[in-house]
Amino acid sequence: MANQVEKLNTIAIIDIEKVNTLTDGNIAKINTLEFTKVLTLEISSNATEYNILTAAVSAGYDNAVAQPLVVNVASGVTVSGSSTHAMRTGALNADTSLTINITGSVSGYTGANGGTGAAGAVGGDAIYWETTTSGSGTYVVNVESGGNLKSGGGGGGGGGSAGVRATATEDKGHIFCGLPNYSGGVGSTGAAGALGASGAGGGNGSYGGGSFYCPVTTIGSGSAGGAAGFALRKNSRTVTLNNSGTVAGTVG
Repeated sequence: MANQVEKLNTIAIIDIEKVNTLTDGNIAKINTLEFTKVLTLEISSNATEYNILTAAVSAGYDNAVAQPLVVNVASGVTVSGSSTHAMRTGALNADTSLTINITGSVSGYTGANGGTGAAGAVGGDAIYWETTTSGSGTYVVNVESGGNLKSGGGGGGGGGSAGVRATATEDKGHIFCGLPNYSGGVGSTGAAGALGASGAGGGNGSYGGGSFYCPVTTIGSGSAGGAAGFALRKNSRTVTLNNSGTVAGTVG
């Protein structure tokens, strides 16, 4: 339920700490108008693949009732991903407002490098928004001074396959191809991208010898590096991003 009390004697409710010695968190109603308590989740140590809904429910949140949520990522703390999003909202009630304050870091995982002839994998998302839609909830991400919001870098592209050439011999102006065959090398794998950056493409394969006129297997081209993930993947939700720190990767 949304907070129905906005002001008390011209003072905004958000600025009132106590009424007759009761803290605002212990006041349920004034003249039948209801207060809605804000649930704050403090991330004060490193975390992996943090699900806001799961953490909120553990802290007493009822997803059947809209309750504002605030998530604080403390300075020096990193929330990271290993195989999926570093932080995700979960399917929060559409009327639940959510604010994420980042003084530390939220970083996606680096995509895997491609094998021979294969592209690098896409990097992981830092924050993935999946709240229930069509509600009154408002969404804000604040990257504070010194804070970091970075997607995972893309994986490096795989090298091209090795080429094979046969040996050429000449007889009366004619060239004949035969054994031995010479195999070349697989191209080098591209470097994975830094946080927020695409991976580099792989190198082309090579021939190891033999004749230019006697290709048996042509060399393969190096494959593309993977794209970086999203710093903030909104999934068509309206999310306000305020950046006073560093954001690297796609926002959208």
